[in-house]
Amino acid sequence: MDPRTGRGSRPKQPQPAPGAAGKPPKLKSVTLTVEWGYELHSLTIGPRNWQKIQAGKEWGTRGETYEYEGERYGCYWDFNGQGQPGSLVIRYGNDGGEGYDGDWADVDTTEHHA
Repeated sequence: MDPRTGRGSRPKQPQPAPGAAGKPPKLKSVTLTVEWGYELHSLTIGPRNWQKIQAGKEWGTRGETYEYEGERYGCYWDFNGQGQPGSLVIRYGNDGGEGYDGDWADVDTTEHHA
């Protein structure tokens, strides 16, 4: 009993976990991962660009440079390019090598929530 009010104390109501009250947690970013050259290559993008990709809009960006057999390579991720919704082509180096050519829906995708 509370000595100030003379009432019994009420236990605190449990608070729902974030996102558990019917509202989904906010998407912070998405990481896409593919493998080529016996190595994993990843790209993390924000929710706005992820929505563009899912809507079938063309979008591309540079990925992180990486080292292979002592040489450094840059890569470029091209989503939904050349009128092909759902496509993903990843090119690397200056000679136009392709690390991946397929559908973005088939790559490993990890969503990160706030």
